[in-house]
Amino acid sequence: MKKAILICLVFLSVGIMGYAQEEQYGDNQPYSSYWFVKELLQWSPESDKDAKFNISQVALANRFLNDSIDLDENANKIPGIIALMAPHTTNFHPSQGFSTVKQYAFPFWQYIDYFVQWGGSANEGIIVPPTAFWTDAAHKNGVKSIGTVFFPPNVYGGKEEWVYEFLVRNADGSFPVADKLIEVADTYNFDGWFINQETYDLVGEMGELMQQFIAYYRTQSNLKLVWYDAMIDDSRVIWQDELNNHNQMYFQKGDKNMSDVFFINFRYNEVNLEDSKKAARELGRSEWDLYAGIDVQSKSFKTPVKWDMLYNDGKPNNTSIGIYWSNATFDISETKTPEDVYINEQKFWNGGPSIETRFGSSKWLGFADYFEPRSVINELPFKTNFNYGLGRFYNDKGKTVSEKEWHNLSIQDVLPTWQFKVDSTKVKAAISFDESYEGGSSLYFEGISNADFPLYKTKLNLDQSLNLQVVTKTSGNINLQIYCQLSNGETLTFPLKKSSSWFTNSISIPKRKNILLSKIGLITKGEGKTFLGELSMYYKKEKKPTTSSFTVETFTKENSSELYIHFNEKSENVYHNMYFLNAKNEKVWLGKTTSQDYYISNIPVKNGKINLAVQSESFGGEKGKLIRKLINVSK
Repeated sequence: MKKAILICLVFLSVGIMGYAQEEQYGDNQPYSSYWFVKELLQWSPESDKDAKFNISQVALANRFLNDSIDLDENANKIPGIIALMAPHTTNFHPSQGFSTVKQYAFPFWQYIDYFVQWGGSANEGIIVPPTAFWTDAAHKNGVKSIGTVFFPPNVYGGKEEWVYEFLVRNADGSFPVADKLIEVADTYNFDGWFINQETYDLVGEMGELMQQFIAYYRTQSNLKLVWYDAMIDDSRVIWQDELNNHNQMYFQKGDKNMSDVFFINFRYNEVNLEDSKKAARELGRSEWDLYAGIDVQSKSFKTPVKWDMLYNDGKPNNTSIGIYWSNATFDISETKTPEDVYINEQKFWNGGPSIETRFGSSKWLGFADYFEPRSVINELPFKTNFNYGLGRFYNDKGKTVSEKEWHNLSIQDVLPTWQFKVDSTKVKAAISFDESYEGGSSLYFEGISNADFPLYKTKLNLDQSLNLQVVTKTSGNINLQIYCQLSNGETLTFPLKKSSSWFTNSISIPKRKNILLSKIGLITKGEGKTFLGELSMYYKKEKKPTTSSFTVETFTKENSSELYIHFNEKSENVYHNMYFLNAKNEKVWLGKTTSQDYYISNIPVKNGKINLAVQSESFGGEKGKLIRKLINVSK
């Protein structure tokens, strides 16, 4: 991308730093994939021992904006956001999470439509699929997950030969690399590729060949394609900062849709964006398929942005928005603790304080006031424990079953639609990482006055009665009510019991024909503290899932072992909980996954045996039978 010096240096440096991390992982730790072109052409899921750990098994959820707008492929085009995130180095990225909370997790899925796992470097590899646990979290929220193809500028390690290898065409018109990109996405279950071609001094008709490559890719699959404004029609790399006749053939060529998203380089002015909108419409495309880039890599919400080019009359203007390096909320944190990073996230997405820049005082407007949040709560059952995807411990119904830190976005819950724009001088609303009912976090509310906290946007039919369960814990003189807004304008309120320990409130919402439940929120009255540990909804109790049978491969050293666990039954949208049974026959939580294969880095071995237990769990929260297995191991 433009400012390529900064970007390439970052990826060269993080690639080098990644080598220092190698020793902290087990000898058999599986890693996320990355390749150069020749390596990709030799890759197959059968020959790659780590491939099975890199497969997402979470389906892309259906999203909606409100009672009348579903966000399917045929919906009217609306402004959106694509977020490019670099959550880890390209190399040595564990396939299924970390044993620390000091890694980046993303909580504001409701405002983005595409997640791009940004990565790649001349030192490590230039083709980077999204890590499976990031795809799991994206799909759970209805967000499309995109991998990266990054051709760096020559001065920072890019080689023309990589572009030539990428664009090799067979005599029959097929492109071997395009076929491989499709195979990877289909195997790993993500949604498409971002192509960022910034290598210059190409010889021959590479621009025309790239267009043929894209056209072939589009005819061979339904995968998405994101194109970055760098390479132009005659193969040169000249950032246009707009859509025009030098680059529009990578967006739309005749009646051929070439890219779903066109990412406009960062140096645009108001006329650039107005002309881009006009050009898109003349091509028969929506201006909302154009995404004007904002580079926030170094300063996050302290970045000066000329918002008047992007917003007008309280809504997006001319184009959608592309955010480069939105995970800078983590990078600028001094502590890297989830509490500190989450404060940064709220400022970034909701709007932050005024900042002084060389342009004078600048207000960070954020995105929540300008983009209507998306939601996926349009069918039941639904359950959330407000699990952020990381924790300093793991609780099961309020009981601690692990005291170790963990990070795994595969088990991040769908977090509240609104997070949380309140008067902080009167009330506090946050995610607590010190208390949970299940998992590693909960919602925390503290106040000295009455407060209304909208939580979830829903689209649930009330043609039959609906059951709602809310698990809370309170202290002080505080009264709670859950409220439900209906599509006919009616609001139902239900009191929640005060309790100093976790208490499950069970509520039945009577059926109302042709009426929808549209919003759920919390009302607090009085002074005190509240933890919200679970919210679940269902029409009828789910059937308990059948816990999958499983096999175990062990890698043992002295009194501990690494494990590969394989679940024999392939299930979409089902969790598997894994436990070690200690000397007291108590469950010690080891991990939770949606994958058919899972890696455990360290488990104690006693007398050559491991006492293991597995329990499958539906996304609605119903748990199957606990299956125990005594594993005999040898060194």
